[in-house]
Amino acid sequence: MKTIRAPLSFFLIAVLLFFPFRILQIISLLYLAVLGVSFALSRLAAGSLVVRRHDLLLRAHRFDPLQIVLTIENRSPLPIPGVSLIDTIGPLFSREPGKFVIRLRPWEKRRISYTIESQHRGEYSVGPAALLGSDPLGFFPWRQSYGEVERLIIYPEVLPLRLPLSTGLPAGNVRSQDRLYEDLTRYRSLREYVPGDDARKISWKVSARLGSLHTMEYVPFLFAPVLILMNMNAEDYPFRFRSLWVERSTVLAASLVMHFFSLGQEIGLIASAAVKGERGLPVARISGAPGHAAAILEMLARMDVSRGPGDFTRLLYASGVDIPVRTHIKVITPLLTDAQHAFLREVKQKGNAVELFLMGGDALAPRELLTREFPLFVVSEYGNELIDH
Repeated sequence: MKTIRAPLSFFLIAVLLFFPFRILQIISLLYLAVLGVSFALSRLAAGSLVVRRHDLLLRAHRFDPLQIVLTIENRSPLPIPGVSLIDTIGPLFSREPGKFVIRLRPWEKRRISYTIESQHRGEYSVGPAALLGSDPLGFFPWRQSYGEVERLIIYPEVLPLRLPLSTGLPAGNVRSQDRLYEDLTRYRSLREYVPGDDARKISWKVSARLGSLHTMEYVPFLFAPVLILMNMNAEDYPFRFRSLWVERSTVLAASLVMHFFSLGQEIGLIASAAVKGERGLPVARISGAPGHAAAILEMLARMDVSRGPGDFTRLLYASGVDIPVRTHIKVITPLLTDAQHAFLREVKQKGNAVELFLMGGDALAPRELLTREFPLFVVSEYGNELIDH
């Protein structure tokens, strides 16, 4: 149609100007008028429609649905009989077609939404959106692109864990059975004195009134800062199913973050990994500040293996993260060399609790030797049960 329309228009203009046959001139004039009106309506529609995104940044966990919301507005006094809205979702998955045919009244604003999800963690973008339309007769089709792009951060999947805290520092917010962690601000009861009780807990007023020594009891609560140390050196993972185990490592790290965050503990992370578009290693100080857990999850979402050689355990002190005494250090790795084993032993001797999470099913590390010195968990290959207790 487009290739025919231009020569036909020139021919009709020639007829209108040079052939004095009224009927032909009227037909030519009507056709040219229809073309002019159609062109004007096409340009008006293309210029009066605006598409905006409701959000420019969304965050979700892997497999969680995300709602993409767009607003299309007709800023003209004329109706738009039909226009197609197409959004670009790239590698993301949507059960809906992502293409909408919309009719708009004068000055009408319409909200369009659809749901997507990602089967992989990472950083993605949705957009730009495009509108396709034409004049009512279809003479002048047009396509308009709208540059807003929506950024999506897809966190690793988070699975439930059963990892009770039994050691740490006193006066925290995790209930303990060990009287060593009694919180003097949380009074529980009064009982008769038992030899060996701390003399500072004797209630002398009550003892004088009752004629025998009585000790005050308090509810024990402990505080345990947690630091996750991840081995993300590609060469340390077995070549077969490497990507599977690396992904499982990030799932475990994310699950540890959310588990201890739910217990009200401070959390930090050090990983021998690369982050696309950034220099340096991903490091998060130990903190319980609002939003800190989400920042670590975002770091895990964008993390990739490191191709260079290096001893990931040495990052504990080379990273600059302040490690309080009695910090719980969760080490995620497929193997440990003798030097790394010796280094972690020194870290433990400095008063920290070191726990190992070995990747790779039949883990490559010498399990019998390690279990004598560290609590050890073997990470399962698949399923919702991350670790074998």
